[in-house]
Amino acid sequence: MRKAGSSGQLWRNLAVLIIILLIVAGDQLSKTWIRSFPYDGQTIYKVGFLQIIHWQNSGAAFGSFQGQALALKIVSIVGLVVFSYLGIFISRRYPRLANIPNRIAFALIIGGTIGNLIDRLRFGRVTDFIDPGFFPAFNVADSALTIGVIIIIFSLLRQMLREKR
Repeated sequence: MRKAGSSGQLWRNLAVLIIILLIVAGDQLSKTWIRSFPYDGQTIYKVGFLQIIHWQNSGAAFGSFQGQALALKIVSIVGLVVFSYLGIFISRRYPRLANIPNRIAFALIIGGTIGNLIDRLRFGRVTDFIDPGFFPAFNVADSALTIGVIIIIFSLLRQMLREKR
């Protein structure tokens, strides 16, 4: 016998999987296109302050930890496993936190982590290409990770405010 609501849970889980796959596919397709331009640092397109460039980042966020490929691979894999476990644990233990914004945020973070991990495993570095000029270059995976974290922060703050009332 099926439990009431199991069909809804299946669709919610499928939606999370689809978001993850879309982020990874969009990230990898965009990076493949950028890597078709041969020169690291090459400007491909510029409009106003925004540039599309070919940039290979052997470090982490904001260019930190340059040349630490093995450590960054390990941290990425461990982070992916831990965050996935926490996401599953929290959604089962605290169902009120398994709301739509948090599920979307979870999918964005997992998709972004997988996208950059694929680059680290294949090339030992991550391809970045969006350069606003006033901020380090980034990619689709970085964007997904950042948006996911912002959604979780706002969602948790909102939940805390509700509980205080």
